[in-house]
Amino acid sequence: MNFLRLSCALVAAGALGSAALADSARVRVVHASPDAPAVDVLVDGAVAFGDLAFNEATGYASLPAGTYDVQVTPAGLNEIVVIDASLALDGGVDYTVVAIGELASIAPLVLIDDNALEPSAARIRFVHASPDAPAVDIALANGGPVLFGNVSFGESGGYIAVPGGSYDLEVRLAGTMIPVLGLPGIAVENNTVYTAFATGFAAGDPALGALLLVDSRTARVRAIHASPDAPAVDVLVDGAPAITSLAFTQASTYLQLPPDEYDFAVTPAGVPGIAVISASVALDSGTDYSIVAIGELASIAPLVLIDDNTLDPENARIRFVHASPDAPAVDIALADGGPVLFGNIAFTEVGDYLAVPGGTYDLEVRVAGTGTVVLPLPGIAVESDTVYTVLAMGFAFGKPGLEAVIVVDNVGAGKPGNADLDGNGVVDSADLGILLGNWGRAGAGDLDGNGVVDGADLGLLLSSWT
Repeated sequence: MNFLRLSCALVAAGALGSAALADSARVRVVHASPDAPAVDVLVDGAVAFGDLAFNEATGYASLPAGTYDVQVTPAGLNEIVVIDASLALDGGVDYTVVAIGELASIAPLVLIDDNALEPSAARIRFVHASPDAPAVDIALANGGPVLFGNVSFGESGGYIAVPGGSYDLEVRLAGTMIPVLGLPGIAVENNTVYTAFATGFAAGDPALGALLLVDSRTARVRAIHASPDAPAVDVLVDGAPAITSLAFTQASTYLQLPPDEYDFAVTPAGVPGIAVISASVALDSGTDYSIVAIGELASIAPLVLIDDNTLDPENARIRFVHASPDAPAVDIALADGGPVLFGNIAFTEVGDYLAVPGGTYDLEVRVAGTGTVVLPLPGIAVESDTVYTVLAMGFAFGKPGLEAVIVVDNVGAGKPGNADLDGNGVVDSADLGILLGNWGRAGAGDLDGNGVVDGADLGLLLSSWT
């Protein structure tokens, strides 16, 4: 799907600062009309979301508070309007606009979303979007208690909080024990907000089904110190110390923060009143970020990266960041004249992720477009099911000298470095129990890979606690 006007508005809002964001609304669209074709959504006459198919949802986009004309048309046929509505958006409010009902009577259902996170629970609501289904209850399977009771078409059950985990649910005719749809293995996580939709036809095609959307979850952000002549630093978030004594070449663990706008300040370690970097950064739900302190101290600046920590069980995924302030554009290549992996990367630029089989590689950094080697990198070991960021740091013509720093961004469940030992998506007391059960010997919980589960591993687990 295409994001045009609303996506541009989102980018613009991110540059306006926290006051402007507080005056903005966030909007997304869900296509829940079972017999309608793919649609375009127009805002004030311009396509905002394109080619949205049944059971698809857009992400949130930000718009200044105000009233907008919203039209829904068949994809590519913007002269045929099936929904024409005026939508008033309040600042600081999240909205979901659902295209609901059969095509002949399609209409917008406007929901106000409460995306507040609860660290010890998942929050979930239910929306009945099946046009021919009667009122229903959503309950735990096999005669279990009702979670959402007597919800009719076009209605939304209020939010409920449940512990993260996997649930077998069923949709019943309201007030009865008659199941009309089984929903086994519905997995939800703490610190996450969901909306579950019943969509499709109870007696038709497409058949009745469930659509589960993640509305909000924590963002994760870490800091990487790549300024070669800067001292160790502290990182403050909204004025409070969050990362301390981060030295050159070091990367912090990820902090978990609710999606919002935050003021980040980087100061010399132990000197909170002297900020060498001040930046306001908007963190989106469920997104990972790296904030790299880059450049010489006199011109130090933040380089904000969006991290794609998707794992590939068959390969290692690697990206390259040029963080050496006096080095020319470079190529990263296999040694001894081998092929280029990352080409013509200049200072502050980032090479796209590359998937390679796990193994040990001899690499070299070359002046871009030449065979001139400026830094040999022999014996670079990477593993499958792991994501890495490789940064060129230091000075090409000074001290500290040019070097490659390899940061492990994400690792598969059960591998050293991953504190989610049971693979359920969160780091919690169950993972702590596994670690303590292997204390003093090799086994699950050896997060630093040194062959024994000890206090260092406990510290890594607690720093990743969800």
